[in-house]
Amino acid sequence: MRVLVITAVLMLVSAIIYGATRGRIGCRSLVFKALATFMAVYLGLHGAIRFGGMTGTFMSLGLVLCMAADVALELDFVKGILLFGTAHICFIASYNRLAHPVWYTFAGASLTYLIVFVLFKNEWKHLGKLKAAAVIYMAVLCYMAASAVTLWISYRTEASFMAAAGAVCFVISDGIIAYRTTKGKDGPIYGAAILLLYYSAVYLFGAAVFIGL
Repeated sequence: MRVLVITAVLMLVSAIIYGATRGRIGCRSLVFKALATFMAVYLGLHGAIRFGGMTGTFMSLGLVLCMAADVALELDFVKGILLFGTAHICFIASYNRLAHPVWYTFAGASLTYLIVFVLFKNEWKHLGKLKAAAVIYMAVLCYMAASAVTLWISYRTEASFMAAAGAVCFVISDGIIAYRTTKGKDGPIYGAAILLLYYSAVYLFGAAVFIGL
């Protein structure tokens, strides 16, 4: 429990420093952005080593990819999306190993994707060369979230709940990013919400592995 509290505090402090310095020191602030995600990586690796098995290994790899994507996204958007998409595939591999997908996994993923598509139906055509990447990424993200929820429904454990809650946070965070980008919204409240939800997502993923997903 002490480790979970310490990593949460360090993640919060690093995220606040990143948010506060991003506009002033530019790319150098990415150190704090990556450091915040590293707290989740640490929890994942700790759990993977302690409990063994491929589930923790895939989850930890996914978290490492998220940390890399944090930096890449600011430098090359497409590469960042590719890294995040690969991270979600790692998370999917972990969840599907523990709970095989069933009809409501596909139904949930499809419904979530449909909602996203309808919400942004007028913006898809303006994405240009990013359209294909966005369409594929959102499909992978929605399936990842549905797989995590399926895991929770199957096991009803604290760790599976953390994984499901983290996945939902990830979807909402990315949804706000899409809304802010396509609608031209740039208020600080959007940035704060994105960071809060994203870091909550990766922290919950890491914590789930730490306590024995």
